[in-house]
Amino acid sequence: MPDSKRPGVYFDETTEFELEGTGGKIPVFIGKTGNTAATGYKVDGTQVLKFKHYNEVCRSIANGGIGTDTTSNPLLAVLEEFFEEAEPKSAEDVGIPYIYVIDVGAGTSKDVWLTALTTAKRKPEAIVEVYYGAENISDNNYTFTDFIMAANASIATETANLNLRNGFITKAGETDANLIALNPTNGGILKSRIGIVEPDKFGKHVAMLCCTPYWIEPGFLEYRTVNVGEFKERTDAEIVALQNAGIIFGADEIVADLAVARMNLAVSTAYAASPRPADSLFHARFNADHLLREVFKAIFTQVKANETATYLVKAQTKVDAEIDAEVEAERMIPFNAETGEGTKLTLVESDIEPYNAELVGQIHGINCTHAINVRVKIKNPALKAAGV
Repeated sequence: MPDSKRPGVYFDETTEFELEGTGGKIPVFIGKTGNTAATGYKVDGTQVLKFKHYNEVCRSIANGGIGTDTTSNPLLAVLEEFFEEAEPKSAEDVGIPYIYVIDVGAGTSKDVWLTALTTAKRKPEAIVEVYYGAENISDNNYTFTDFIMAANASIATETANLNLRNGFITKAGETDANLIALNPTNGGILKSRIGIVEPDKFGKHVAMLCCTPYWIEPGFLEYRTVNVGEFKERTDAEIVALQNAGIIFGADEIVADLAVARMNLAVSTAYAASPRPADSLFHARFNADHLLREVFKAIFTQVKANETATYLVKAQTKVDAEIDAEVEAERMIPFNAETGEGTKLTLVESDIEPYNAELVGQIHGINCTHAINVRVKIKNPALKAAGV
């Protein structure tokens, strides 16, 4: 039987994320532009474009961009917002070295969108997926929520291969009430790797999510280009209702005479679930994912290596070193043997498959009150495919 994968641990072996600072996340935008196919340019979801600056994006197709008119090109308007907010304002600010774009043209074809989800996975360093215009899908009986679930399933497939990423979506012009209705406690989306974002300033919200270091709640930092008074006015009750429904939005935070423009809270759609999962905040998800990527890289060298008497001990030492580094940086909670709480990952031999090892345990990020349980296998796909 032919092998479908070469041997290895499948994970996001990322390049450097940022131009300045630390902790940035490279996004891949999938969206409606209204463009049509042209010579060398595809709108069928199969082409990935790479851009470093907005002036590269905002060019005619013939000159390498995706268009120049933000009034007729919805994705271009979002990217303009993104680049405005993502631009570092000081030496300490996190920047994004480049982004990816997948053009789905009119955005009406379900198959084009689903193709784009697969195409996006070609760029493993793009750990954030952004979807804009999916409400335009016009295939019979295929809903906006159907696409969200398809996007989550696509992400889940890659997660199983240790390529950890998260997706963010909005619905242009949608009201708060309808956003809330998308994700009820029972029967909603309720996925920890999917975020629904308010449509107003969508590009700026995505930039905040990408430019916030993984160990910081995105709602902690002030927006770089949004001033107090620019967000939609909402009552405290309306804010709580959106938050509890797992919707990401901006709000002015006012204490006495101090006012700042911030993201309310970076909640995933799982935040609406009851009971609420440990990773329902993207702060927890980003933090756990970062540690897992570092651990995966640390143990990658054991794949196909001889199983000597000390190989597990050596690999475990590497895992412990990665955890200790995050604990020392106050980004992870140390393990407490008495309470069983904290971060602990243990590499053990599989008692089922002789050529496999398993990474078991839990991740307890700072400010995350519950552990995220992890069970990851390090496999040799070639041997497994052969039935060994």
